[in-house]
Amino acid sequence: MTSRAAPAFLLLGCLGSLGSGACRSGESAADGAGGQGTGATVGDGSGTTGGTSNSGGTGEPASGGSDGSGSASTGSGGQDAETGGAASGGAPSAGGTGGEAPESSPGCGSEAPPAAGPRTIDIEGTEREYILTLPSDYDPDHPYRLIFGFHGAQYDAEWVAGGEEPLTGPYFGLEEEAMGSAIFVAGQALPGSWSNSDGRDLAYVQGMLEFLKAELCIDERRVFATGFSMGGIMTARVGCVLGDAFRAIAPMSPSRPSECDEGTTPVAYWSSHGTSDTSITPEQGEILLDEFLERNGCAETSVAVSPEGCVSYDGCSEGHPVSRCLFDGAHVPAPFAGTAIWAFFSQF
Repeated sequence: MTSRAAPAFLLLGCLGSLGSGACRSGESAADGAGGQGTGATVGDGSGTTGGTSNSGGTGEPASGGSDGSGSASTGSGGQDAETGGAASGGAPSAGGTGGEAPESSPGCGSEAPPAAGPRTIDIEGTEREYILTLPSDYDPDHPYRLIFGFHGAQYDAEWVAGGEEPLTGPYFGLEEEAMGSAIFVAGQALPGSWSNSDGRDLAYVQGMLEFLKAELCIDERRVFATGFSMGGIMTARVGCVLGDAFRAIAPMSPSRPSECDEGTTPVAYWSSHGTSDTSITPEQGEILLDEFLERNGCAETSVAVSPEGCVSYDGCSEGHPVSRCLFDGAHVPAPFAGTAIWAFFSQF
């Protein structure tokens, strides 16, 4: 695919403490921007709602070619995978049509798992926040999928975990689809959003992964990430650099972070973009798509799949499908995100 020069764009920088609703204008959303912070205090759970327009920060520059597209139903392994519904007589089953048996983390069997809800973790001397959501019938002997959700610069972790508008439910609608078969984590950015300044955000994700695998029963072969806008860029960053630890990623309205230069590991990839998005344009999202088409050995040809506006690319390496969805909308998460992303993740 052909690349174009990257246009500049602006994003809202609304980042308060979890649930505080405080808005910060003029924060830089550019790759590498943002100073070191200590994180905000966990709030009362009210969460910010925010709008859909974005201003006040510089977006991650990128470029792109002609419209790409993608799919929620995709590729290798097929879509008819185990969805994680409750199995009779016990916890949800794990696995999927990919055929790989679960790989239990060291935390399996722990009799004192960490409590769900707002939590903190020390990362290299900085207190970082996150929200942990466990299945209501969490079984310490069952290896669960682990799904990270990253908020946009305009929002916060409460928005992801609470599913406030314009989301269709908690964790972009994925929690309902998972039916108790996954553990969810809503990450909280420091002031400056997901800038990864001095590597702080990748260190945060790695630190959480290490802690959660040690304390909870997680299927280490089935760790996923999704996010919107700056959270979509953070999702892409995780896939680009931590591909050995993540099975698949699903960034929404993303652009390509510079950290993608650091890795070459193929990772199953699903993305979405509104066709009238002027904050991070579809063309900017396409250069990230090109990154994973190349990594995953895909052809530039594709087939249309459900939902409408989605395609799945041909010829990708086994276990590394690539899909993209374009929808009629602006800078908002895909309205079908929950069902489409879950269909993609649950095939593995």
